[in-house]
Amino acid sequence: MPTSSRRLLPLALPWFVLAVAACSDPETTTPPGSSGGDGGAGGEGGEGGDGGSTTDSTGVGFGGAPTGEGGAGGAEDPCGGAQCRPDQRCEERSGEGVCVDNTCEDLTCSATEECQITPEGGAICADNRCRSDLECPINRYCDGAVCVADTCAAGERTCDGGSLLQCVSNGSEARALFTCGGSAYFESACTDDGAGNASCPCEDDWDCPTHASCEAGACAGTGDAPTCLLPPVPFSNVPPQIEIQWGGKDIAAPNAAGSPFPMSAQNVMTPAVANLDDDNGDGLINELDFPEILFTTFCGTEYKSNGVLRAIHGGGPGKGRDYFAVLGDKVWREGDPIDVPYACDDAALRPTSALAVGDLDRDGVPEIVAVTEASGLQIFSNTGETRLLANNLWTGYAEPAPAIADLDGQGLPEIVIGRHAFTLHVDEATGALAILDHFEGTQMHGIQASDALNSFGPITCVANIQGDSRLEIVAGSSAYALPRPPAGVTRRSECAPPYDDPEAAAFCAGELLLVWDGQAVNGAANIPNAQRDGFCAVADVLGEDGASPGPDTPLDQVPEVILINNGYFYVLNGQDGTILRRTIMGQGASTGGGAPNVDDFDGDGFPEIGTAFGRRYVMFDLQPPTAACPAWLNPLEDDGPEPGNPPRTPNGKACQTDDDCGAPGEATCNPQTGACVCYHNGWMRVTEDNSSRATGSSVFDFNGDGAAEVIYNDECYFRIYDGVTASVLFKEHSPSRTRTEYPVVADVDNDGNAEIVFATSNESDHCDEGRDFNNGLEVWGDPNDLWVPARRIWNQHGYHVTNVLESGAIPAQEPESWKSYGGRAYNLYRSNPRSSGIAPDLALSGIQMASPDATCGELTDNIDITVRVENQGDLRVGPGVVVSFHGEWDTPATSEPLLDAGGAPLQAVLRTSIEPHSSLLVTVSYSAGNNPQATLPARVRAVVDEGGVERECKEDNNEQTVAVDAGGARPDLQLQIGRVATAQCPQGQVDVPTTVVNAGSAPASNVRVRYYAGDPAQGGKVLHEEVIPGPIAPGASASITAAIKDFPWNLSILIHGVVDPDGELDECNGGNNRDAAPDKVRCEHVD
Repeated sequence: MPTSSRRLLPLALPWFVLAVAACSDPETTTPPGSSGGDGGAGGEGGEGGDGGSTTDSTGVGFGGAPTGEGGAGGAEDPCGGAQCRPDQRCEERSGEGVCVDNTCEDLTCSATEECQITPEGGAICADNRCRSDLECPINRYCDGAVCVADTCAAGERTCDGGSLLQCVSNGSEARALFTCGGSAYFESACTDDGAGNASCPCEDDWDCPTHASCEAGACAGTGDAPTCLLPPVPFSNVPPQIEIQWGGKDIAAPNAAGSPFPMSAQNVMTPAVANLDDDNGDGLINELDFPEILFTTFCGTEYKSNGVLRAIHGGGPGKGRDYFAVLGDKVWREGDPIDVPYACDDAALRPTSALAVGDLDRDGVPEIVAVTEASGLQIFSNTGETRLLANNLWTGYAEPAPAIADLDGQGLPEIVIGRHAFTLHVDEATGALAILDHFEGTQMHGIQASDALNSFGPITCVANIQGDSRLEIVAGSSAYALPRPPAGVTRRSECAPPYDDPEAAAFCAGELLLVWDGQAVNGAANIPNAQRDGFCAVADVLGEDGASPGPDTPLDQVPEVILINNGYFYVLNGQDGTILRRTIMGQGASTGGGAPNVDDFDGDGFPEIGTAFGRRYVMFDLQPPTAACPAWLNPLEDDGPEPGNPPRTPNGKACQTDDDCGAPGEATCNPQTGACVCYHNGWMRVTEDNSSRATGSSVFDFNGDGAAEVIYNDECYFRIYDGVTASVLFKEHSPSRTRTEYPVVADVDNDGNAEIVFATSNESDHCDEGRDFNNGLEVWGDPNDLWVPARRIWNQHGYHVTNVLESGAIPAQEPESWKSYGGRAYNLYRSNPRSSGIAPDLALSGIQMASPDATCGELTDNIDITVRVENQGDLRVGPGVVVSFHGEWDTPATSEPLLDAGGAPLQAVLRTSIEPHSSLLVTVSYSAGNNPQATLPARVRAVVDEGGVERECKEDNNEQTVAVDAGGARPDLQLQIGRVATAQCPQGQVDVPTTVVNAGSAPASNVRVRYYAGDPAQGGKVLHEEVIPGPIAPGASASITAAIKDFPWNLSILIHGVVDPDGELDECNGGNNRDAAPDKVRCEHVD
């Protein structure tokens, strides 16, 4: 069932209070709705009788006129002395007046009244006038004049063909949100469960329409453009600060104190980010949980061997703490003793190779792919258990970076290492994971060889560069494809050669198909042997027929292959491998070259390419230089003088249109900043990487100004460069041995803002400026949460967004990353999609106070203060948002923060994020003796984000003040969920023992209890609902056993419950209405 958002805390008075305010004097005993009769005929010697009573539109009676003349005297009225209730009338029966309950058929109510049945069983005409929805009961809305019945339940979602409808907050109508379906491969059709929970299924954002996003498998949002917006802030106003530092402190203390296997704390590899555990208890591992950070470490200077696999929590209560660690056959898990005996030599992973994370067996739980010292693969479960170990699979690879992709769109994903592809198999009986077949190519590998002694990689790219039904593997200047099997064959062991079909023959021989070979296509003069291999990226960076992109030559939606190989920069046609661009770097840049990045570095609306060579970081702008926007041939240095590059005159000019830039065809107006930017902005920066000369980098538009910043760590410093000007925006000592690693960008704590994650080491002497700094892993973020949101995953070295879902699943048919879907651009490589301008809006919408040691309607010196915190904006916010509480005393006049028992300011810190248009209840306890006044304040003021940490689109709705008032008699409902027995889950049913306690001072009837799979504050899904008729008297309780049918199977679910989830009852404390089962429930099968 949907949750109503009309009232954020119960505001409607009970119906009987409304009725008393609108009804007649309770002593009125005359029939309602009748006109006054004439007096009786005068008898001799008597007066005429009084007329019968009349009732006006309010139900108030008036006597009729005495019209009779004197006579013998009228008969006595039998109802004259009847004392009927307002919901009754008097009738004469056998000469006596009898009070009879009114029915609605007896009454004639006016247009602004309605008939109401009282608890005693009678009926009255009650005033039904209203000016706003808040004056109506929760199941009604105000139509501008009177309260009318809701046409639908607020928040209820239904389908109308392919359109998703949602009932508006006051229940007046169901409005269309959007039509299901994206422009990628997943087919989304509106799905209605008949219980108000219709949805548009999705795998990720690209499966949803414009202005909707995919959250936990369903499209979320309004379908309308965001309205909570903020202009970008200059990056200099939002410099990063460290959020997590894991590992050693310095050279003298390099061990990871407080972590398992502490001597293994050096880190020189690309970390990965993914959700590994179920934090909200819904039985699923997805983007509703807090991500983990994965990396490998080594002891001392043994960077080529003895690698330890580690995972730490990126967010939540355990942020920065170890989740698991694996050293050889020793597995440490959270909760185990830290002091596990170990020897570094027992570790068996290649510590400087990258990791890859993804759901390999499609069971909803991610696996981790690591490279062993013995040229093999070791696949781990999400808790560090080994699921597959296979060594001696290749030769000659120094630091392979595995990639996970579903190459053929059939069954399970494959694992790619250089020119090797491994298909997988899951044993249906045991669930064991195994390598099914091994395929190898015949040409290049994806290796970067900076000199005769050093070679790095392989690092490959996987993408559908041919536009067919499968993905290709780009390894250096070669492209491969997984061959299709002969008819009826699923594995090589089933082959029965010979086969005339070359593709079938290749499958049975275990050979990858060669799609194209760059040297064969272009000649050895253009791609010499020394440049045949290298590192790649795939994106659409040129216009039709290889034209430079620009306003007159837009991108053509066809991919190019970007290749960095031994001092050369190539752009190849993705379909046939022909050279479209080639640049030979001078000796100033040195040889080698890191894995390239693709993004819009300068905010001109077109992609650029960045990479790090041995002594230069280079940003390649494929748009030609012009007179107003000339080339910069001289590299910039951090502390050196300006190198004499000519000015790019349009850059920075204020503008509203391109015409304001004064350089037609040479510059454009960036709408995010209102400033001109050249189409050509190529640059070079002096760096230091004399060791590997193959270090990577990443890019991301942190401040939402349309231009991506560059994140790079050389042998000495972690730096962030401005994408337009190459100026150094941030610089921090971070010495490194440097291999192929690079920093990654993801929302690691699920707070709605990006963070940077990178490796640190101090075991080598490569940095000329010293190495006495910390080692291990660091996470940096903006302390004011001004950085824009990012995805909550970065799963492998060749990350390009559409290769993995946020849940960690691998798409069966990967959307082409160079295309746009639902108005979102994904034409990136080693970057994350940008999100400009959207912001949260925190607001307080209700405060309640109750004493835990007294009943409702009474306050002692101890009170619980419950406040509802809303996010009325368009971007998730938190955890970590602070709610502060202040008191105001009248005698003497004082206003100061409320204090906790320790004398510190009383605060509540949100432990979870708040999604857009959602809310959370938080409760704090306060005692009068905590403050010097030693009495309760006259008023309490609550303020959310008082320090202005969160940048919101609206800052004037962050506080609320209420009088400290005990209020009247009200119920106070509390929930208790007992242990659930699930030995067999008969017919998929789970029985949940439930007790509702009324700790208040008034009875409660029609009490609703809603059950969830997981914490509803973190996106838990509705399972079931019960209504207890009651009434539940004060101090009493009601026990039921809720039968939840169709319980999800093979999922470990923590059942949560909420009593009165929609605020239908006026309670004195709505903050104590929740409980969870003592243990998780798992139905292994359904009878």
